[in-house]
Amino acid sequence: MLSRDHAFKWPEQGIRIREANPMLRTASQNRLLRAAIACLLVCSFVFAATGTVSAAEKSKRSRKNFVPSPQVGKKLLKVQELAEDEDFQGALDILVPLSKKTRLKKFDKATVNQMLGYMLGAKEQYKEALAAFEVALAVDYLPDSAMQQLKYNLGQLYLGQENYDRAIQLFEEWLDGAERPDAQAHFMITIAYAGKEDWASGLSHARTSVDLSTTPVENRLRLLLAVEYQNGNILETLEVLKILVSLFPKKDYYMQLAFGYSNFGDEEKALAMLELAYQLDYLDKERELTQLSQRYLYHDLPWPASKVMAKGLDDGTVETTADNLALYANTLLHAREYQSAITPLAEAAELSLIGDLYVRLAQVHLEIENWTKARIALQAAIEKGGLRETGTAQLLLGISNYNEDRFLSARTAFLAAAEEEKTEDSATKWLKYVDRALRAEENQGS
Repeated sequence: MLSRDHAFKWPEQGIRIREANPMLRTASQNRLLRAAIACLLVCSFVFAATGTVSAAEKSKRSRKNFVPSPQVGKKLLKVQELAEDEDFQGALDILVPLSKKTRLKKFDKATVNQMLGYMLGAKEQYKEALAAFEVALAVDYLPDSAMQQLKYNLGQLYLGQENYDRAIQLFEEWLDGAERPDAQAHFMITIAYAGKEDWASGLSHARTSVDLSTTPVENRLRLLLAVEYQNGNILETLEVLKILVSLFPKKDYYMQLAFGYSNFGDEEKALAMLELAYQLDYLDKERELTQLSQRYLYHDLPWPASKVMAKGLDDGTVETTADNLALYANTLLHAREYQSAITPLAEAAELSLIGDLYVRLAQVHLEIENWTKARIALQAAIEKGGLRETGTAQLLLGISNYNEDRFLSARTAFLAAAEEEKTEDSATKWLKYVDRALRAEENQGS
């Protein structure tokens, strides 16, 4: 059977939160975030100042006045200017004391805290941003579109803080109120469910995030891969891996798909994936190359198996250990290249701590009727010791001596082999040949 020493390496259970959360990004991405915040501020303020809302919003919130008071409106205009200049601290200097006023109109309080959350988020003060957004949400006095955006932003922030329950609650509310839920929202909520290891609840969202994507997104496919696997959907997992290999060809995906096929019992497809990975120079570790060579042998393909090992040993990727040299020799033996197998097998036998590889070397010499070298190898095997089958070594030593006409030495070896149950019968038969040969020698001498 094929060796399964290489454990099947399925995908990671989740994706790092920082990869998915646009509120937690690199410095260059933060600049984009800040520009987006400034845009949001402009849109939010103009929307509020004009009181323009959709028909649906009018029907839901027709009694609410979405216009700031003159005093607050003036300060919000200044905040808008500072945000456009990316002077977020200056904006905070206005917003923080304003947010602490106790007699603000509901819309003023909601808008001030909403903007305060944006500014704090821009300065990466996420916990404080959460608190400000929560106040704005609790006031519940913003247009529907602004409330939706608020829930979405809060969900992202809670996701970054690993408060998965609250993130899920907010994203679910956002989905309930969204006319056209997008792929990213489903991706976010899947991450939250994955954070809780609630794989069953995350499955439909993971699939939807991929289905709604206008172009393939690797992170969404990777997350779907993990969720499908965690739900025990092996066929679906393999299908996602095939998509990843096709669209985003990377070593990890080839390896995962190969071992996925192997665990599913499709060894031919597993080998095909590893062959492709090898041709693309993805297999750059000793274990990967020896695994590929073993799989070739399993499929009775000794030539490619030997080429993989030869190249790996030659370029140093595969270390010249007893096991690796023995594997290389084994590939050559399967190809019936006995002479070529002798050198790596002899090196392996010398490096090994036990004598079994010397026995294997002797068997190769016996195959090509090199009796003397076979005898020398068997003597080395017995001297090194630790043999799994001492009787076999003695039996082969007797055969080597017999073919060299060293009958007394052969008789000694066969007697030792006859003491082992496994080789007793064969050794007894050989002893008859030896005794006959010895009698013939005596008769010639007389």
